[in-house]
Parts: sequence; C-alpha cells; structure tokens
Amino acid sequence: MGESLIVIPAVDIMGGKCVRLVQGDPKKAKIYYDDPLEPARLFVEQGAELLHVVDLDAALGFGDNLNVIARIVDEVDVKVQVGGGVRSIEKAELLFGIGVSRVVIGTAAIRNPEFLREAVKRFGGKRIAGAIDSKDGVVMIEGWRLKSNMSYLEYAEFLEESGVGSIIFTSVCRDGTLTGPALDDISVLVSRVKVPVIASGGIRNLNDVIKVSRTGVEGLIVGTAIYEGKLNLKEAIEKVKTGIKAL
Repeated sequence: MGESLIVIPAVDIMGGKCVRLVQGDPKKAKIYYDDPLEPARLFVEQGAELLHVVDLDAALGFGDNLNVIARIVDEVDVKVQVGGGVRSIEKAELLFGIGVSRVVIGTAAIRNPEFLREAVKRFGGKRIAGAIDSKDGVVMIEGWRLKSNMSYLEYAEFLEESGVGSIIFTSVCRDGTLTGPALDDISVLVSRVKVPVIASGGIRNLNDVIKVSRTGVEGLIVGTAIYEGKLNLKEAIEKVKTGIKAL
C-alpha cells in the first residue's frame, strides 16, 4: 500500500437527523445530532479529508434528505461521497449537481447491472463506488433486508468488471456493533480484486484501525466508535499517517 489509509467518518441521516443503526435496523436508530452538519464540521476540523454520508431514508424507500446533504456539501471544504437510494442516473445526476464528489451504488447494481455500467460510462469510474453489504458471505440488498443470490466475492468481481473506481465493503453483522472488523473477509477481498477497497463495519478502537490498515485497503469508514467516544478521529488520522504499529 503506497499511501496511508484514509480514515473516513460516517454521517448517517434519517429524518433529517444524524443517527447510527445497529446492523442496519431502522428500529435500532440512535440519534446523535439533530443537525448532521454539526458532526460533519467537527470531523473536518479533526482532519477528515473525505466524508461518507448515507441517506438512510432513501435507502429504505422513505423519501430523502437531499436538502441536508446539500447543506453539508456547501459548508465543508472536503470531498463528500453519498450512498443510499441511488437507483437511477437521474438521482446520481442530482447528487453530482449539488456538489457530491462520489456516489455509492448498492442494491440497484444487482437489480439492474446495466444501470451501473451506464453510470460508470456517463460519470467516470472514479466518481462511482460499488457497495458490497455482506452477511455470512452473501450480498444483502434493499437496505440490508433481503439476501441476494451472490457471494460477496462474485459481486466484487462483477463490480470490478463494470469499471467502478472503488468498492465499499461492509460487514452487515458487525456494523454499529463495536465487535471488531471482519479482517479475514476484508483481506480475501483485497487479494481478489485490483480496484481499491474501502472497509466498513465493527471498528471499536484505534487498534482495529491499525489492523485494517494492514490488509491493504485504501480507506476505512468509521461511525459508531467515533460517536460513542471509543475512537478519537484526529488521533486515528494522525496514527495511520505515521504508520504506527498495532498496540
């Protein structure tokens, strides 16, 4: 890995508020900030170079939070990638139109592979990330509510062939649980594809960040550990830049 790991804080939005879910369950939503712009600003102050914003309402088909996302993009001086409910070229255009740097496409690519190829062709691979939400090695779809018939490695190869600029891999069982990252799955994925991988799910502390950095991923998305005070974002960003050994 030539460059140091990019630590990417997550801002998940539901009903206009910044929340975290446990294993993607909207019934287990915990509100951390009434205004998602507040943590976004805080993360940038702490050294974040990229924000990962998820529109949970759009992902679950309950409307969207475009106005909130637009405010975040306008107010911060770093790149913002957005996922959740990107199921059409028109939606991607809308997000790029408000200044989003990269869109994350998940479910729609399984339901409609041609849509993903068209998005890559129209916007360029670097502006499109393919999301793999994995549970027991199988890709989950529809806001993590349904199992697909594809293994996460098969799907990763499809995403790479489609020309996406990066793959975001989330371990659904671990997301929001503070139970540790799926290091084995991440390592296998990184060895299987050439496209850069961004890992997500289960991070508890700085030691987990360092361990994930050794798998060869390009980036690591962190949410609950920061919001719960288990991980100091500024410290994590500084440590991975200096390449400090695991504790």
